[in-house]
Amino acid sequence: MFHTTIIKPRFSETDKLGHISNTVFPVWMAESRSDFCRSALQITQPWVVANISIDFKNEVLHGDDVVVKTCVERIGGKSVTFYQEMFQYEKRCVVGRTTVVCIDKATKQSCSLNNSDKEKLQPYLVM
Repeated sequence: MFHTTIIKPRFSETDKLGHISNTVFPVWMAESRSDFCRSALQITQPWVVANISIDFKNEVLHGDDVVVKTCVERIGGKSVTFYQEMFQYEKRCVVGRTTVVCIDKATKQSCSLNNSDKEKLQPYLVM
C-alpha cells in the first residue's frame, strides 16, 4: 500500500531550463515521509537520515503538481527504509529510497523502533 502526497512545485525550485533542481527532490522526499508518518500513521519518533538514493527517470517541470507515493521497503530493528516514486503527467519521474535510524532524544543515540510503530508501518510494507 502507498501513501500519496501532492507537491506543488514552486518557481524558485527550477533551474535555468525550467526543470526542478536535483537539490529539491530530497526535500520533497522528506516532506512526503513526514506527511506519511505524522498524518497517516501518527508516528512522532525522531529519525535521522542514514542513507538516501535518488534515480532520475524523467524531467520534472514547474507548473503542475507532482504526486509522491511513499511506502515502506524494509523495517529493521533500529531503522526503516522508505521507497518513494514521484509522478508528473502520469509519468514516473523520480525513484528514491531513504533509510532512517530511530534516535533517542535524550541520549542522541540510536534506539530500537518500538513495536507500536512497527505495527503502524507494516500495512505499507511492500515486498
